[in-house]
Amino acid sequence: MPWVELPPVARREQVLKPITGTGQDRSIAPYHFARAALKERTEEVSEVDELFRTSKVKHFPSKEVIYCENDCGNGVYLIHSGMVKLVSYLSNGRARIVRLHSDTHWFGLEGLVDQAYEHTAIAVGSTSVVFVPMSSIHLLEREHPQRYCRLLKQGYRQLAQADKWIADFSTGRIQSRVARLISFLSELEYGDASDKVDLLTVHEMADMLGATPESVSRVLASFKRNDILYTQGGAVRESYGIDAQRLHFFAQQ
Repeated sequence: MPWVELPPVARREQVLKPITGTGQDRSIAPYHFARAALKERTEEVSEVDELFRTSKVKHFPSKEVIYCENDCGNGVYLIHSGMVKLVSYLSNGRARIVRLHSDTHWFGLEGLVDQAYEHTAIAVGSTSVVFVPMSSIHLLEREHPQRYCRLLKQGYRQLAQADKWIADFSTGRIQSRVARLISFLSELEYGDASDKVDLLTVHEMADMLGATPESVSRVLASFKRNDILYTQGGAVRESYGIDAQRLHFFAQQ
């Protein structure tokens, strides 16, 4: 899929200006990616070009904050590459990762109902997103309600994912919860029936499971000793092969 070549940036405020070119320039505009994520047919896409002309491509280095909890929900985000974690901070100051999003996922959908963002969004590794302002979303709602409904369905899927997190990551033995998390990450990153995974940091995995880093580290060490996880290398995050059958056994306990 055509895309903009994104230069690295060091600060949250440094973003590319909206792309509004014509001719060949149009093929790399961010709204081409946004409309593709809405699953438009070729004969329909020209109708929504204008909706995304004010979209901005943003690049965030690893651990960069995209927006903070209680920031004004002035737009929604679509991931082109990379991963984003949504973090909630408890009263004791500890962080809890409540959701993960990967490429083609929308996030920040609180803006659809004129609410402030409920969580802090942080890039996991180098991440590129399309920011779509609420003015474009409101126009989508008025002029193309069927396409707007697709965004609402994405919001529903997020709620379903939150229910899965409660069931899979908050109950049972820590060994089983870590196994379920590894399976979840593998599917999120590489699709169904994958035999590899790029692990998050031990602290991030602990934040997702509501466990201590020490507990997660012990389980990972056990999986590595028993070749349930085996090293494959990785440029950004640790990449491992998976013995899927044995991992599934532990996940079901």
